[in-house]
Amino acid sequence: MLNACSDKRGFTLVEALVVVAIIGVLSSMGVASLRGAVANSRIKDAGINVTAFVQSAANEATRLNEKLCVVVSNQHTMKLYKGACGSTFEEGNLLNQLVLEAGNKFITASNNVNCPELGESQRSPKTSMELVPKVGVSPIPTGCFLVRYGETDRFAASIKMPSRFPMYYKLSYDSGSENSWFEF
Repeated sequence: MLNACSDKRGFTLVEALVVVAIIGVLSSMGVASLRGAVANSRIKDAGINVTAFVQSAANEATRLNEKLCVVVSNQHTMKLYKGACGSTFEEGNLLNQLVLEAGNKFITASNNVNCPELGESQRSPKTSMELVPKVGVSPIPTGCFLVRYGETDRFAASIKMPSRFPMYYKLSYDSGSENSWFEF
């Protein structure tokens, strides 16, 4: 005999679907935040690595007491050669190289983003820098290298200012517009 007041156990299909929908919405929000955090982390690493590479190259120029040239050889690679920039480099003159992490790429003057803080004549990103050792002065000339993470609006600039001895980097998470750069 069936009792009209029998105990029900479990969840209805509607209740289960509502819970699944809520979990789906929350996880999609988490994935979007995670992608942004990964992009921010990768562009920050690129800024650190490019700055450290050029600073290390400057130390090498001083140690060797020779002109060295840092060259962006393609969108993903920066190389350090023995000799003056503008020379024809042979692979035997290659001293070191930096390959950017996947997703990052060097950008040049053909893009719409310029280096922050530099004077109007020096705002275009460099594709090479000649490091000339000088006593008591940084061998790095004024200028910057720019890196972009994929097709996002995240940029890193490795900058050398005349008023500062070492290079430093700035980040932009907002299209590289003039007021969006900050120093880490």
